[in-house]
Parts: sequence; C-alpha cells; structure tokens
Amino acid sequence: MTTSHFIRRSPENLFRCTSGKMSAGLSHPGWMNASRFNSAKAALQKMHKTLALTLISLFLQLITQAQSVPPDTSRLANLDPVTIIGEKGRLRIGSGHFIDSRTIALLNQPNINHVLRQVPGVNIRDEEGFGLRPNIGLRGTAVNRSAKITLMEDGILMAPAPYADPSAYYFPTFARMNSVEVLKGSSQIKFGPYTIGGALNLLSTPIPGSFRGFAQLSFGSFGNNQQRIWVGDSRKNFDYVMEVNRLASKGFKQLDGGGNTGFDRRDFMGKFRWHSNEKALIPQSLTLKLVQTTELGNESYLGLTYNDFKINPLRRYAATQSDVLNMNHQSASLSHLIAPKKGLSISTKAYFTGTFRDWSRVNTIGGKSLNSILADPSANEIAYRIMTGTSDGNMDYQIAARTYFSKGLETNIQYAVNTGAVAHKAQIGLRYHSDQADRYGTKSSYSMTNGLMILTAAGVKGNQENQIRKANSMAAFFRYEFSFKGLNITPGLRYEDIHFEFLNYGTADNARTGLALQKAKNHLSILLPGVGLNYKVNRFLEFYGGVHEGFSPPGMPSFTTGNTQARSETAINYELGYRYEKRTFTMELTGFSSAYDNILGSDNVSGGGAGTGAMFNAGNALIQGLELSAGYSLLSGSNSRTAWRIPILLAYTCTNARFKDSFQNAGGDWGSGMIYEGDFIPFIPLHSLSLSIGLEHRKLNANLSARYVGNNRTKPGQDALITPDKAHSYNEVNSIAGFLMIDFSANYRFSRAFSFFATLNNLTNNRNIVANLPNGYRPNMPLSFVVGMKADIR
Repeated sequence: MTTSHFIRRSPENLFRCTSGKMSAGLSHPGWMNASRFNSAKAALQKMHKTLALTLISLFLQLITQAQSVPPDTSRLANLDPVTIIGEKGRLRIGSGHFIDSRTIALLNQPNINHVLRQVPGVNIRDEEGFGLRPNIGLRGTAVNRSAKITLMEDGILMAPAPYADPSAYYFPTFARMNSVEVLKGSSQIKFGPYTIGGALNLLSTPIPGSFRGFAQLSFGSFGNNQQRIWVGDSRKNFDYVMEVNRLASKGFKQLDGGGNTGFDRRDFMGKFRWHSNEKALIPQSLTLKLVQTTELGNESYLGLTYNDFKINPLRRYAATQSDVLNMNHQSASLSHLIAPKKGLSISTKAYFTGTFRDWSRVNTIGGKSLNSILADPSANEIAYRIMTGTSDGNMDYQIAARTYFSKGLETNIQYAVNTGAVAHKAQIGLRYHSDQADRYGTKSSYSMTNGLMILTAAGVKGNQENQIRKANSMAAFFRYEFSFKGLNITPGLRYEDIHFEFLNYGTADNARTGLALQKAKNHLSILLPGVGLNYKVNRFLEFYGGVHEGFSPPGMPSFTTGNTQARSETAINYELGYRYEKRTFTMELTGFSSAYDNILGSDNVSGGGAGTGAMFNAGNALIQGLELSAGYSLLSGSNSRTAWRIPILLAYTCTNARFKDSFQNAGGDWGSGMIYEGDFIPFIPLHSLSLSIGLEHRKLNANLSARYVGNNRTKPGQDALITPDKAHSYNEVNSIAGFLMIDFSANYRFSRAFSFFATLNNLTNNRNIVANLPNGYRPNMPLSFVVGMKADIR
C-alpha cells in the first residue's frame, strides 16, 4: 500500500493570554487565585521532570557499563515493541495496512486525513482543514474525536485518557511520523481497549543504523510553514535520535474584522537506546523516549449558516475572535527488550503522559444557543447580528480547561518453536493502566461592542463544569499461532477488568470541598475470544478470515439507578478476505460485518451534543461492508536506472451501517427523537474512494491523488437525503453531499543529500461543505501550495 523560531515561552507561560486572546483559564481575572489548579499543573510538571531524571539516571548507569561491540538484533527482532505489521507487511493475521516511510515522504502531507483516506475501511470527518484533531473511525465505528479506535504511538496508548475520557483532543503531530499501521480484524485482540473497529499505530522517527541527519524547510499559502530537524546515530552500545519540529499557519479562514485563524505547534522528541554486546549471553536493549508538544490554535467550534457559507465559505464570525486552543503535552516511556533464550523474547514498557488542554470559545450569544441561531437566523435576528459583530450585545464565553494523566506498565512474552513442519508461536500480554481527566469549565460574560469582544464579568472557576473522571484497568491477552505449510490458525483471548469512578463537585463548589459532591462507581470485566485464519495458496495468493468479539468501554458511571447506566459496547466481528501480491500487481478484497448487541451513543459538543460526555445504550446494530485495495505499476519491466514507473493505486470502501432496534434517542451526537429499526447510523458514508497515479524516476517523482467521499448522513433515518440548500432549513437537512478533492505532490532530488518538493492541495478549489459539526457548516482548505527543501545527510 502506497500512500507519503520556537516560541520562547515556558510551560507556565503557555497558560496565559496570548495575542490578546483569552487562552487557558489561569489568565482569567476570576482565576488568578486558583491555587488548586496551579498546584495540579505544578504537580504534573514536577512528576514529568522527576520521571525523566530518574529514567535518564538509569540510562547513564547502563551506558557506563556498555562495551564497544555492535549489537546482535536477531534474537530481539522476533518481538518488536513498536510495530504491529512490520516493515514488510507480511506479519499480519487478517487485514491490515502499512503506510511506509517512502510513501509518506513522497506525498509530503502533514495532514493525516489525506493519507489515511488511501486505506480502505477508514472513515474520516474533516473539521478544521489541517488534520490536527482528526475524527477517525474504522469499519463503521463512530468518528467523533477518534474515540472508538485504539490510538497508539510506537505501540503505546497515546490518547490523553483512553479509558476515562477517550476523546482524542491531543493527537500527535503527523508531520514527524515515519510510517503508519492500520490494524483491522481478529489480530487486534492484542490491542485494546477498543477492539471493534481496529487500531491505529503511528510510528515516529526511528533510530538510524548509522549516523544520519535530516532537515526540512517549507512554506506556502496562508503562511503555512514547517521546520523539522532530526539527527541520530548508532554507536557501540548506545543509539539515539533527537528531533525538533514546528508546524504553523496563519490560517485560511477570514475572521470578521481581521485576525489570525491559524495555529502554531511545536514538538521535541528524543529516543535514547542502550543495547548489549553482539556476543552477550542474554541480548537485551533499553530505550527511553521523551516527547514534549505545545500548541496554540486560533480555532473555533462555530461554523457558518448555509447562506453565509455560499457567500464566503472561508468566513469566521466576529463572535469567534477570542476562541483559542491552548495545549501542552508531555510523555515519557521506557521500553526493555530481552531474549533470554532462542525463541523466547520479553518486552516490557512503562509509560506516563500528562496533557493540559483548554479550548476557550463562545458558548451562547444574546441568550441563544449557537445551534438555535444557525438553525434560524431570521427568528434569532438580534443574536445573529451580535454573532456577526454588526450589533452590540451580550455573549457567554466558556473556558474548557482539562488536565489529563495517563500511566501504565505492560509486558509481552513471546515464545516461538518449530516441531518438524509445524511452527508454533505463543504470546502472553499483561497491562496495568490508570488514567484521569480533571475537567474545569468556566463561563464568563462578554459584550460585543462595535465589533469587539470586551470582558464584562469574569466567571468563577468551575461554574460550568467541575468534575474528575478516573479509570483503572487490568488487561491481558493470550494468542497462539499454529502454522503448517501455507496454513496459519491463530486463536486468541483478551480480558479486560476496569474500575471507573466519577466525581462531580458541582458548579458552586469552586474549592472542591465536597459539600455537594456526587460520586458514582462502576466495575466491569469481560472475556473476548477470537480466531484468525490465513491460507497461502502459493507465493502470490492468500485467503484469510476471522471472527472475534469486539469491545468498547461504557464511559463514566451514572449517578442514577436503573437502565440509564451505559453498558459495554460489544459486537461479534467477522471478516473474509483475499490477497494477491505480485511484483507489478497487488489486490486485497475484504468483506466485514460487525453485529452489535449494544451500540453506544455519546453526548459531546464536538459531535453536536450538549457536552455532558455521557454515553447511552442504543441496542442492536449491524454494520457491514466491503473493502478493496489494488495497485498496478506500469513501465516497471526494465531494470535500467533510467527507467520510468507509473504506479496506480485504488482504495474503495462500501459501508452499510443500520440500527436494528427502535428506541427513544437520549440525545447527543444522533440528535433527539425516535430512532427506528433500519435507520442508517449517521456520519458513516456509504461510499468512499481514493485513486492515485504516480510518475517515478531515479531523481523525479510526482503523484496525483483524488479522494471522493460519498453522501454522508448527519441524522439517523431511511428517508430521502436532504443536503444543504436554500429550500431547506438547517434542521431539515439530514446529510452532507459527496465531494471530491484532488491533490498533487512532486519531489526532485538534485543531489544525493538535497531535494526539492512541492504540493498543491485541492487542485479544483472545491468549495463543498465537508462537515456540519461541531456547530455549523465547515469548508475544506481551498486551493493551496507548499514548496520546500529537504536535506538528508548520511
């Protein structure tokens, strides 16, 4: 599969006002004495520094013991703690796709949405045009904030609180990733907790085998720019790679009255590895990884009315002039690999992440909700005029500060042995994980005066939301692979035991004294079996299939009794596929089915709900589909260095997702009212297609790619599709019309170390509506270009 000046401010300054905008709440006049929140932030930073210093100290002790003999990686290669599928892509059981480093380098796309759409079975909802917070689903799972798939970076859970509060408001910077793995089917028994749709594993820059330095500089439309530098080496018993990356833009949206609508994101990543000698009796390695990410994003939840979208789809209302996202993320992990004897490998990983995120934004205008104004601007004319800055009036502004902690320890033991013609491989994994989300939502009052927002009343911290969500889990899996000639049978079992705790202090208890505290707890345990089968007919042709029980956690417990408590989301998942791989032609065809006995709905502002974060039971559902990927290379028969190649790639997904029960909807992402048996599940397009054609030479390559997303329902139903137009009101619309995007990328290498690249995105300047969430209609990035240079020193 082929797809391709740092801010001088301390972490403390990240929480203050920037560029005249209200950022995180510590800058808010009503928060100046928020000692508890400051203490939590200080504790986060202290814990991160203490852990980092401890790990570095341990590393230095190991380095001093190192010998000057190259490592033996052969016995450790059987168990890679980072990759799932592997570089060659032939270790998968069932369907899975590997997007390699060469492909990512050729495409020059910092937006992960553009790359993942070239993988069948992936559903994506665009939002802000840059792909910084992608909404990803696999095989029909909900796409909102990628909350229903297992997200990993280098094999470690990366969502800020995957059990307690799974919405991925932090997502790693794709511009620094080396490759991507998309895992579907029964093999995901290993990778929970979300095992219905699949797993996404982002692979960061690896430690090179010898000295290598890389630098990239680019700029383009709307002030889009990137600076990336990394350097690494493997020397004797110590290896390393260190990387800094900045990705920024002034934004392509046009704010009423002017202003920046872009973002500025910076990363630091370091990996440091000690390994034993080549002739060591017990080969082993120890890898420390550190990541620091900050982002300042001038982004809003508020979109446009249909009439305003048709006039100027890039417009942003005056009411969003102070909307801003502030984010600070740190993570540290320590991974140990050891091979005590031939065939036996043990991987152990300890990890910690801390994330602070504050998305401050307009909440209500003139006493009206945003959705009410968007639905009928005429009936809410005064509020609409305040929103556009043409009239003076009052507004409510929400500071949504959340602090996340996540930590865990996991081990994976693998033993492989051959008994004659039969190969056996057994794997046992165990993971303890704990995470927490501390949520403070504060409402303040502003006045729109002559088109400018002026603070009139600073809210008391927590007057909108004041709660803590906790989760502790113990997960285990066992998988056994039996291989005889071309047949591979892989049964497996996964176990999840989870404790949830929900603490709601109430909006009047700023100090969290507990006077109005509501507590709720929930405990669940579940056993999830599965089996996969591959049969290789010959070296070109392979059949595969599998069945497994999938699972998603039910979210926070309810404070009330009865049937309001959300149950676990479970489904029996089937797949059957065919794979053909030859030098010039590859094809993979897979049919899949997920039979839910309880599908879960959710209530999040980002999905169009009220923002309680509650989950609710929606009964039986059936999601079925077909995935097709194919690739063919023209002009590849010649071995001449001057030969040209023309690779053609296709990816198609058909997904039919329907409710199988009738019920009264509890609200949230699916709206309100009755949902009937046979209604389509929204936000899952029936058809999606990606097609690309390339031109490759020894020094030059170019790629033209087209991505089509079919009509996408935004409300449950079976009736005729109603897309946005002047004849229908906002509330009558039930779908977004299909749209086509075409991109172009080219690279020219003019020396061994230096190359030039250029990309053109949205070649046809498509102005279609790509989403109606969180509030109102949203555009894709218009026609834009990026040009840049790369230096690769080896």
